[in-house]
Amino acid sequence: MTADNRDEKYYKAWLTHHSVSRRGLFRGFLKAGQQAQTSIEQQDLARKVGRPPQAITESLFLALCDGCGRCAAVCPYGLITVVDAKAQVDIEYADCDFCRQCTDVCECNALDGHVSFDTGLKPVISINCLGRIDSDCRLCVMNCPQQAIAFDASNQVLFDAVKCNGCGKCKLACYHGNIELRV
Repeated sequence: MTADNRDEKYYKAWLTHHSVSRRGLFRGFLKAGQQAQTSIEQQDLARKVGRPPQAITESLFLALCDGCGRCAAVCPYGLITVVDAKAQVDIEYADCDFCRQCTDVCECNALDGHVSFDTGLKPVISINCLGRIDSDCRLCVMNCPQQAIAFDASNQVLFDAVKCNGCGKCKLACYHGNIELRV
């Protein structure tokens, strides 16, 4: 049947065949809500601040960290602070060398020695970066122990987020201040 031959009988038959009962409509809404809730519960919370190295998944970290401050007390560089009863990392004047002292003193199991080192911080390189202008400045590349930062032939930044562990060495190496660490 072509579009020009569709009349009232056609549409009535189509609607009868494709209608949904009130019960079916309600069931569909409930099922969609259950699926959305399950999806939300399975997702890890996004961290708004830097995480202590070897912190477990964020939802568990927030549940287990009691804000005792032992990790902050033993951090040799003063990178860990306790804000709102939760430990966080701020790399401003020193980099994290992953000495494990914070993990070793954590009694609430929010930091685990089996978790890979990662602060969750990633470098954002400014458009004013001297390395983008010419190849004379590559301090961030030379100081990155993970080899997560590189420049291509046209001096554009290549960043590998998988390799980066958020140690902050690139930021501190850039004496021009063109690297910022963000979550």
